[in-house]
Amino acid sequence: MMLILAVSLTAHAQGIQFERDLSWKDVQAKAKATGKAIFVDAYTTWCGPCKQMDKDVFPDKEVGGFFNKNFISFKLQMDKTPADDQSVKNRYEDAQWFEKTYQITSYPCYLFFDASGKQIHKAGGGGLKPKDFIAIGEEALDPGKQMLSFKNKYNQGERGAEFMKAYVYKLAAARDPLLEQTADEFLKLQKDPFSTESVGMMMFMTTGSSSKYFDLLVKNKPKLYAAIGKAKADTYLKKVIDAEIMTRGLKSEVDPQTKKVKHSVDEAALLQYFSRFYPADTSAFLAAFHTAGISKMLDGQQAYLKAKTLLNHSVKPDMQQAALLSMMIVRNGSNQEDNKLALSLLFTFPETEDHLMNQTRCRVYSYAGQPQKALEYAGKALATMRKTRPGYPDITAQEYLNKALIVNPTPKIISN
Repeated sequence: MMLILAVSLTAHAQGIQFERDLSWKDVQAKAKATGKAIFVDAYTTWCGPCKQMDKDVFPDKEVGGFFNKNFISFKLQMDKTPADDQSVKNRYEDAQWFEKTYQITSYPCYLFFDASGKQIHKAGGGGLKPKDFIAIGEEALDPGKQMLSFKNKYNQGERGAEFMKAYVYKLAAARDPLLEQTADEFLKLQKDPFSTESVGMMMFMTTGSSSKYFDLLVKNKPKLYAAIGKAKADTYLKKVIDAEIMTRGLKSEVDPQTKKVKHSVDEAALLQYFSRFYPADTSAFLAAFHTAGISKMLDGQQAYLKAKTLLNHSVKPDMQQAALLSMMIVRNGSNQEDNKLALSLLFTFPETEDHLMNQTRCRVYSYAGQPQKALEYAGKALATMRKTRPGYPDITAQEYLNKALIVNPTPKIISN
């Protein structure tokens, strides 16, 4: 028992050693006495990324070695819960003061102070790897990279393009309230409002389809194309638009009788959403296509029926959409008429190295009773996998086909 405890304590000591029982005043006194800088982890109990950092990063041996050598580390819980122990309650006042003084609006928030208690750096974000977090600590110790240094230069009148861009990135990493104001100032300083630099900044600042920066790019699409090229621009625009499809199209309501949540697809809302960005016929096709896709998680039969109606739509699907529609139509391959219908859709596209299309072709050909064709396209799909994923298992085309024919159930949205 003692051995297990000793091992546990040693493992814990490898990570960051936080001062959990001291007040902020006590931490400042300790920093002044030791000459070390201060690191403050401001977190909340409901913050998922905070928990990830606690689990995967703070206990890391290299992270602990760096931070324990250079900082007095202080944990500060910013919310209040009934489960809080006395040490957390003792720091309620400190937490309230920190939130107001340092304008903490998102979590996790990492604040750094010099040995005298003066703030020198600020950063944030979860999902970091140990090396990334050590890099944040190194920035905090480097006067040339500290947030304080950037703010001082800015306040002294520095407005060079490279400096301003770097400052915006610093503010973004810290989720600082001055971020948007500074980004707008950067854009106003540019001679060409749609230069590559300007467009890059607007893309960086876009947080969703409702962002003012995204709206400006959509309304000036020819200038966006000129700045970064049509292919790159269209990929970017689609990525932002597609990121909100589920939230726009999935409708959830509480049944007043059963108190259970019921889910449905709101095709009208999808149509309204896509109409902001595309012509009427394209918007109608996309609304119907994504209605089918979301329906697949609710009712496979409804998805099947919706997918079949799209075969007669005035707008024709692209390659990826055709592959997905084909699989909604064939389902488990038991209906030969549906299999032929799917093949006729796939026939409209030329030969390609696209993995999804070739995987779909091998499955549909197999369902349609054409094993040689199925094996041919299984080989093509496998070749693409080997190119894009070097560690992919060394299997035969037949083995790949066998795996492709195992139909994994679509994740369902379950009403409670």
